Amino acid sequence: MRDDIYLDGIETRFQKGESGNPNGRPKGSRGKAKMVRQCLGITTKADNQLTGERMTLSIEDLITLAIIAKAIKGNTAAYRAIMDSAYGKQ
Repeated sequence: MRDDIYLDGIETRFQKGESGNPNGRPKGSRGKAKMVRQCLGITTKADNQLTGERMTLSIEDLITLAIIAKAIKGNTAAYRAIMDSAYGKQ
């Protein structure tokens, strides 16, 4: 049995002052949230579902318009999502 992996009788994975991941996450690596925000910002030419007009819209805009269109058709979950987004949860 190795004595250097025990601290006060409790087994530890690392020596005192030693990190389990000394290099950490590489600089410039992207997390999921950053990747999602980047994808939501992509723009494309599409028809506005509310006005029928062709315009340049971001993916985020398209999703928002789709939710609004569902809310107009009576989808209460979509209505709640729009109201919570616009005015905060009540």
